[in-house]
Amino acid sequence: MNKINKNILKNTTVLYVDDEKEIRDKIEYFLAEYLEELYVASNAKEAIKLFKEKRPDIIITDIQMPGMNGIEMLKQMDIKNQIPVVITTAHSDADYFIEAIELKVDKFVMKPIDLVELVETIQTLIEGSKLKQRLIENNKLLEIIDENVLMSITDEEGVIVDVSSAFCQFVGYSKDELIGHTHRILKDEKNEKSFYENMWKVIKEGKVFKSELKNRKKSDEICWVNLTISPLFHNNKIENFIAIRQDITNRKELEKLAIHDPMTGLYNRRFLNEVVEKEIRRIKREGSVLSLVTMDVDYFKRYNDKYGHPAGDKVLIEIAKVLKKHAQRATDYCFRMGGEEFGIIFSNLKKEDSLIFVQEMIKAVENLKIIHENSACSKYVTISAGLIVESSKHLDSFKKLYKYSDEALYKAKKNGKNQVVLSENSL
Repeated sequence: MNKINKNILKNTTVLYVDDEKEIRDKIEYFLAEYLEELYVASNAKEAIKLFKEKRPDIIITDIQMPGMNGIEMLKQMDIKNQIPVVITTAHSDADYFIEAIELKVDKFVMKPIDLVELVETIQTLIEGSKLKQRLIENNKLLEIIDENVLMSITDEEGVIVDVSSAFCQFVGYSKDELIGHTHRILKDEKNEKSFYENMWKVIKEGKVFKSELKNRKKSDEICWVNLTISPLFHNNKIENFIAIRQDITNRKELEKLAIHDPMTGLYNRRFLNEVVEKEIRRIKREGSVLSLVTMDVDYFKRYNDKYGHPAGDKVLIEIAKVLKKHAQRATDYCFRMGGEEFGIIFSNLKKEDSLIFVQEMIKAVENLKIIHENSACSKYVTISAGLIVESSKHLDSFKKLYKYSDEALYKAKKNGKNQVVLSENSL
């Protein structure tokens, strides 16, 4: 422990900010023994007011505060590196580290706070006016970032120049395997090209880009992250990009369970209601066409009566596989509507092409050659379908689309099943 110089501390004005009363009271009580000019605020707004009135020599602030966090508060104070700043933080505040580095904060004190260390920090900052070693040179902070933050740094062309150990561990690649390459090494092929085009547009303009993103690890395992990319400037020119990620794979898995039918793996009716309105808005913007096909397994009750419900479940699973195999575009959505009924939403296919698309699926189901002795239309399991193809000009609501598709499905069954009927309301 360094010798505490009470004379230096006595003449030091400190502004301390923390929203947690218990911690605030404890630190205020301890610091009051050494500081005559100690001003305490419970939130950022109160702190900004005290800052303007008292002009402190040092600011000590928490990061996580309701309303306005510590980083935002310091930006509003516009201290321009003229006043030493100490931030009290927990490991969970890693997302704020990079912003703190850019603000040139003088010191991080990790929670739980060592009160004697805090006093020594105040004294050191006053004696030297500033820390000679800036935050980015602080080995302890760099170690925390390296071990806990999923971080990568690229040059302005997107070539990786540095990565944290935590990021390497997360994706399964070594630093040597990542540095010198782009993030394409992690790309999931189903990610749309437009996502990356928009991302580059935003960051090239010097703005921060935030989004969820699906990647693939070295093991080919899918992972989801909350991605934040920030440009780093030198002489008003973008020199690097720094990307911070938060692993949200578990959350996305839970979301997937909430919108998928557990038996077939297709989307469920709940998700259908969400996605169809979004697709209608997209089609209207693009001036394209939207198709909805509803399908029903022919004589499914007879099948269950003959072969049993477990066998019937296997039939539904096999049909689902056929639908997924055929509907693989990014804008194709397959649903299990309930029971033996399925649905598919797809777009940008003309009426004739939409019919062919559905006919191919119907034929593929029959070609599974699942014996159905009680069927009156084939010796194998088959499906019937009703199709509606609607232009953007006449798209109204899902309720109307479903009505037209369901009416066409009824006609397909009435006409002998194992076929698709195109709604007369199409286009």
